[in-house]
This record gives sequence, C-alpha cells and structure tokens, in this order.
Amino acid sequence: MAVDLMRLLPKLGDPQSELLLLRSCMGIAKLFFGLRTCQPVHMEDAALFFDKGLRETIEELVASSYAFVASRAQSWVLQDHILRDSGICGMDSDYVCALACLRDTIPSFDFSGFTNKDTAPPKAQHALASALFSKIFHEIEVQFDLTVRQKAVFECLRAPHAQDFLLAIPIDGLGQHMSPVEYRTILKYRLMIPLFPVDEHAVHCRELPVFKYRHDLVRDVLFDIFRCAGISVKKEAPVNFLIDPLEGRSTLRPADILVFGWVGGKHACVDLTGVSPLVGLGGSAFTVGQAALKAASGKVTKHEKACLDNQHVFIPFAFDTFGFLALEAVDLLSRVQRVMHSNVMTPRSMNVVFKRLSFAIQKGVAAQLVARLPTISM
Repeated sequence: MAVDLMRLLPKLGDPQSELLLLRSCMGIAKLFFGLRTCQPVHMEDAALFFDKGLRETIEELVASSYAFVASRAQSWVLQDHILRDSGICGMDSDYVCALACLRDTIPSFDFSGFTNKDTAPPKAQHALASALFSKIFHEIEVQFDLTVRQKAVFECLRAPHAQDFLLAIPIDGLGQHMSPVEYRTILKYRLMIPLFPVDEHAVHCRELPVFKYRHDLVRDVLFDIFRCAGISVKKEAPVNFLIDPLEGRSTLRPADILVFGWVGGKHACVDLTGVSPLVGLGGSAFTVGQAALKAASGKVTKHEKACLDNQHVFIPFAFDTFGFLALEAVDLLSRVQRVMHSNVMTPRSMNVVFKRLSFAIQKGVAAQLVARLPTISM
C-alpha cells in the first residue's frame, strides 16, 4: 500500500508537497517503527521492497540496522519494567546479532556503551547515525574520487540546520512555498546535478538583480519572525553612525533589522550576509561554514566599533547557500525561538523559526538559479 501511494505522488504536480508527504505520510513512519522493534534480518524483504519503491520516487536509502540497536538500547529501562516478572533479563539474541553486524560495518566506533544497560548513551540513535553516515561518506570519497567541490557540498549538507527547509510545511501566507521549477532546481543544486556549465556564478554574483532579491527575502522573513514572536523591531532602520571605512564619512546606511532593547537594554543592529561556500575553492582545504564565518568576521571588523561607540550592539547574520548559519545567527534565532515559545507557543512546539528561515534562504537561492536556467529546462 505504501509503495502504491508513493507512485501516485507525481499526480500532485507539486514537488515540495510530494517530498513532504513522502517523508511524513507514505508509510515511512511504519517502516521505521518496524526497524526499531524487529531484528533487521526479519525485516529484510520488506525493507528491500520498500526501498525499491522509494528509489523509484526519489533516490534515497532508508533501511538501516542502527535504528533497531539504538531503540533497544534506549528503551532498556522500559523493557525491564515490562518484563520484570517474566524471568527474562540481559540482552536477547536478536539485539546481540544486530549489534555484531553494526560492529562489522563501523569497526572504529566504540560500542562499549551499548553492551550494558547501565551505560546506554542518551542519544544513541544520533550517535550511531552520525558514525554510520560518516563511514558511508568516507567510502564514497574513496571509491568515487570526489572532487573538491563534491566534498564541500557533502560537508555543507551535513551541517546543522542545512536540511531544515525540507520540513517546512507549504504555507503561501508565510512564504513557505516554491513553484515546481524552483523546488526541483534547488534540489538539483544540492544534489550536484548540473544546471549550467558554471552554476556557481548564479548564486554569488552581486551584479545580478536576483542577488539583492535573496538578501531582501531573507531579511523580510527574519523581520516577520521577530514581529510574530512579539519582539519590537524596525526594518531598514536609519543608523547614521555606520561609516564606510574607505570613504571615512557617514553613508547613511540603514541597518537591515534594528532590534530594540535586545542586549542589556541596548538596541541591536542585525546585518545579513549570504555567501556561496563553493566560490574560489581551488585546491585549498575546505571547512564547513568557512565562507559564512569569513563574511561574518568582515562585517564585525567593518561595523562593530561604530555600533559600540554609539551604544548599539552589532550582530552579523551570516549564512551560506546550503543553509549553514554562523554562530551569531544560530544564537539569535535560538533566542527568538525561546521568546516565541514563551509568548505564542508551547515549549514542545516544532522548531518553526529555523525551518522558516532555512526555507527563505533556499527559496532565495532557487530564484537566483531559475533566473539563469535555459528556457528548455523550465
């Protein structure tokens, strides 16, 4: 049934909704429940069949034994409570077998915490998934002789918040919807499917009109997030003390967003900068977020002293085209999320702030890419 439903998804004609439904409603949750509760060998046929259907809809692998091991390790206390009068104790053969398979797959990982009920790690699935996917990435790197650009993209996609936009629910009123052309284009960009001979020019050239569109779109969404959280802000607020060091005089440049009384009663000037992490890679070593961090540092050098001298706080909000956020941006959004939880939502609500901002970044990048697509591709 789940595979049959997957095959019907293209009839929607909306790839954003198709991917969201595929992740949330096409039986994946039931498959994961099976993977967490049954020995992997007993789920092999079902997982292979499901995986084949999933690949036909989107090229992605979902079946792995780490979910079973992690779930069993984290639920030992509950198991003991349920089975306390049954005489069953210790690790069962299914768990031992699955653990042995994982040891063979990732021999460098320390499984000592998974062999004792008293030492099970609190975030077992996250730890195992991280180790397993790191091993997979290493094998891909060795077997396929990845280029510097491909390695950079892989690392970018593994960064915190890089995938948040995929979980954003399509809501036109919040700007959380892309056209089919835009959504397919941004997925191709992230999957390294060629779009044009030199595709990076489309996402970093300041001379293109859509570069300004991306900046303004992310700024407007960030401003609306502040407003919805009940935080007093002003967009494009005149801050006449910001000075161009080259000219040595006031340029009357407004702050992207001015947050009133944000730090110790002082107003905060938030300055947005979006960069492509793949520009000018050359043969040098690449680190995740390098471009965004460099941009943030440059903004601090240029504006922080002028802000401090005038009793304002300067906050660089730097991000890259794959969704990496500099530390200052993460701290800012985390605080906004806490304020939103206190004012308008429950503490258990979804992480809507990061999802919405992430979607705005990807929508802006998609607009830049689509603007340069050949007509035949659209």
